[in-house]
Amino acid sequence: MNKGISIYKGLTSKLVLLQHGLGVFMMIMLLLLVFVQVLLRAFNVPLMGIEELLILPTIWLYMLGSANASEERSQISVDILDVFMKNEKVLTVIHVIKNIVSLIIGVVLTYWMFNFFSYSLDLWKLSPLLSIPMFFVESALFIGLLLMTIYTFSDLIISIRKAKTYFAHLNKKGGI
Repeated sequence: MNKGISIYKGLTSKLVLLQHGLGVFMMIMLLLLVFVQVLLRAFNVPLMGIEELLILPTIWLYMLGSANASEERSQISVDILDVFMKNEKVLTVIHVIKNIVSLIIGVVLTYWMFNFFSYSLDLWKLSPLLSIPMFFVESALFIGLLLMTIYTFSDLIISIRKAKTYFAHLNKKGGI
């Protein structure tokens, strides 16, 4: 069991590294495109289609940023029960249920995005001005949701382990 966990942690750490590297690349690409656009406007030389090029890194950055927030557990959440409820048993169960519901939603959305991803690949739509394959833009949705679902699964495993440890500790003390 421990070997499986270490393999999982190794894979997720490589995944996070790849995700961060891709995010840095997209950020540099976005900055360069904006710089070129500002420079060309300063010299009154229009470049048709630069806004179309800006869509690619922008959408990828949105989705990679969401996946990054999911990996860091810094997504916006309303954990009002944590503030008002002091019963650790109930909170532990609620965290497991919350992660199960989040995982179900993530799996459904990832499945839908996979279908959209396949459709986009089959259709091979092109952007109107520069004829850029929109597949590269639309694939960000699937990749981002897949990453978020993987990190949600990780959170579920962590919350189940915490619950198991917590309830095992209670049983040793003699009370549930």
